[in-house]
Amino acid sequence: MGALTAAASWFFLLHMLPSTPLRPRAVAIAGEGAYTAIFSIISLIAIYWLWTQFNAAPYGDKLWLVPDWWRWAQAALILFSFILMFGGLPPPNPSVPGGAEVLRNPRVADGIFAITRHPVMWGVAIWAITHMISQATWRGFAFFGAFAATALIGSWLQQNRKRDTVPGWADFAAKTSFWPFLAILEGRAKFSLSALGWWRIAIAVVAWAAILHFHSWLFGAHPLPISA
Repeated sequence: MGALTAAASWFFLLHMLPSTPLRPRAVAIAGEGAYTAIFSIISLIAIYWLWTQFNAAPYGDKLWLVPDWWRWAQAALILFSFILMFGGLPPPNPSVPGGAEVLRNPRVADGIFAITRHPVMWGVAIWAITHMISQATWRGFAFFGAFAATALIGSWLQQNRKRDTVPGWADFAAKTSFWPFLAILEGRAKFSLSALGWWRIAIAVVAWAAILHFHSWLFGAHPLPISA
């Protein structure tokens, strides 16, 4: 577990870098393109290290029993996480590098951003947290916890940095919320399926169904209860 903990810690700390003042300093030295390329390569190495240590770590005892109904609830939550991720990944997304230009669009807060201003990161967090619950082991905590902590803490720090450095971010933040659905409940945002785009939802559903179908073959674990 020591190697897995080290890999998870490195993954987390590495991905905190873009949310700190170190990022603009690195960009000033290397340039935006070089920084993005180098950071992407190091990130891939970190993911590979984390994945290999997760596979090599002993499974360990279950900390609690996972009821069958949770598997169905997890599948539904994963579908929601896919909609968030596929809704936020294609441009326009003001949270990605170079996304500041998107803030000039007066309707940038519509669609998926009405749910949360960090749809991709919340999608990753929901995926990770549900898997932590299903794993119910320290091995699962280390692996999936690294993704959950990176997504939520990283996006929280990122929005604080952007608030002080990116023109237009304050207006965008006023129309959206960090926590999913909070801006809608408070009346600051209005969700529109047409603004989100049906094609994004369709891609998310197809991807979700494919992974659900091939999950046991890809990852060696059945996502849904197996009938006796």
